[in-house]
Amino acid sequence: MNRNPKEKFARIDIRVNQKDKDKIKRFAEKCNLSISEYMAQRALGYEPTTVLPDVFFNFYNKLCQLDSTAGFTPETENKLLSLIDEIHSELLLPRKEDMHKWQPPDSGLSKTG
Repeated sequence: MNRNPKEKFARIDIRVNQKDKDKIKRFAEKCNLSISEYMAQRALGYEPTTVLPDVFFNFYNKLCQLDSTAGFTPETENKLLSLIDEIHSELLLPRKEDMHKWQPPDSGLSKTG
């Protein structure tokens, strides 16, 4: 989530029990985010991802280098580029959750009476 550094922030306080706070803190740490940023991303429909180990980035970079140095056929190169794009999208980019699952079920009652 891109944030304007000059933007003023508003405060939202929530109350949770200690067990839930510890759990939220662990999730935030796994994503390398502050608790506030983690909670904001979740509330806005994003699914923060855990920080991947350095070995993943080394492997990802090697795949990218392989594409530029190996003499692949155009078909093989397209498949490799597609794989790199898929890895990038699935593991590195933040994605939005389906917020419809958060909507309350329709009660069936008419709002007009």
